[in-house]
Amino acid sequence: MSLTPRLDLRQTQTLTMTPRLQQAIRLLQMSALELDAAVTEELEKNPFLEREGGENEADAPEPAEFSEFEGREELKSLFDSAGQEEAPPDTNDQPTEDSFYEQAVDPEPDFSMDFAADPWSGTGAKGEADDGFSAVDLCASKPLSFYESLARQINMAFRDPAERDLALSLIEKLDENGYLPAEACTSEIEKILPVLQGLSPTGIFARSLSECLALQLKERDRCDPAMAVMLENLELIARREYKKLAVLCGVDEEDVADMIAEIKRLNPKPASALTQETPSVLIPDVLLRQDKSGRLIVELNQAALPRVLINHSYVAEISSAGKKDRAAEKFVSEHLSSANFLIKALRQRAETVLKVATEIVERQKDFFIYGEKALKPMVLRDVAEAVGMHESSISRVTANKYIACRRGIFELKFFFSQALESRNGEDSVSAQAVKHRIKELIDAEKRENILSDEALVYLLKRENIDIARRTVAKYRESLGIPTSAQRKRDKRLKG
Repeated sequence: MSLTPRLDLRQTQTLTMTPRLQQAIRLLQMSALELDAAVTEELEKNPFLEREGGENEADAPEPAEFSEFEGREELKSLFDSAGQEEAPPDTNDQPTEDSFYEQAVDPEPDFSMDFAADPWSGTGAKGEADDGFSAVDLCASKPLSFYESLARQINMAFRDPAERDLALSLIEKLDENGYLPAEACTSEIEKILPVLQGLSPTGIFARSLSECLALQLKERDRCDPAMAVMLENLELIARREYKKLAVLCGVDEEDVADMIAEIKRLNPKPASALTQETPSVLIPDVLLRQDKSGRLIVELNQAALPRVLINHSYVAEISSAGKKDRAAEKFVSEHLSSANFLIKALRQRAETVLKVATEIVERQKDFFIYGEKALKPMVLRDVAEAVGMHESSISRVTANKYIACRRGIFELKFFFSQALESRNGEDSVSAQAVKHRIKELIDAEKRENILSDEALVYLLKRENIDIARRTVAKYRESLGIPTSAQRKRDKRLKG
């Protein structure tokens, strides 16, 4: 067999992930806060972009040489074609129109965005402004950090510079709970440890959980010999071996219950009092309300949508000043094309989120009326086929997107769950609904009749839910519910 060179002609299709296609996909899966940050960054880089309603909003008409549809060809079927068809090249030479501007949002929604006490009615509980706000609130000092708070206390507690420097160096050795590793203690540290453990909050600089709880109990004058023995045997509390604990402490089970209740009121993580951070804001992307006829209305949260536009007056000014200057013309062309693409991508993102959320609400309408027990099984493929998109796009759309309704704020991914077959061959049941039913059964159990996993399987099968015992155990553990033996000890302890 001889090896000879030859020419072959092959035709293949590949997906070209252009930078703009990647940008559009990133925008699709961003949360509301991430999207606002990304748009803000783009506003800083692109001089032709500005927020809608800004000071420099231009009234001048758009120059003829810059089509408002420029760059739209890259967005045609953008989100539902990823991974399936070849993307068009990144040219931006000949702008074309497609169905991108199909109206997906009611241009004149009758829903008031005052999303307050009753989201079903679409009206707020109060119409007046909050007069309790004071300008003094704007002058509130920034809370001290974990290091600053302890450093300030150490500077006042130690006069000796050497001891003060040693104490300050120990702050960095504390773990996230505020404990000092036992192996870090030397003879010098042992001398200053009582002073460090007297700092606020109580329990800081403890070397173990037992010592942390003991410091807090001593401050309350509640660390008697029986309590000291209990602190040395905290693992028995975790295993719910209350009878053995009662024998070791020399008290009855009723006293053990009181002592455990006392311990539960303590703070096992004293550093949390110094590291409290402002909780992240959860902004719903979609709002759900019910009109007077009982129909569910799905709308985008307009407050969470960044609105940007092109300053055409500035574009015209730069274009006229840069005539016959290739560098200026290139600058205008590139930034204007980028601005047009961002505006179109934001609009398509909004339409895609609304389309997917509407389909989810339509399939799970019983949940919004009857609660979690009415949640139906649904997977990404179901929604993808209904809206004509790819499953990966549905996954991106539902990631970090939230819907606000009468029952609270839920992530869109919450409504997806696997199906469990029913015994009578009827409609399958959602795994999430089964978890909810298991929790209901356990919450309703009596002290003298604690339900085992086998008993739960029997009760669920009586409701035509075909489920295995190991599946019940898995669902129970995912809900954070202890075993039947542990629940029996807890109920006996509580009396």
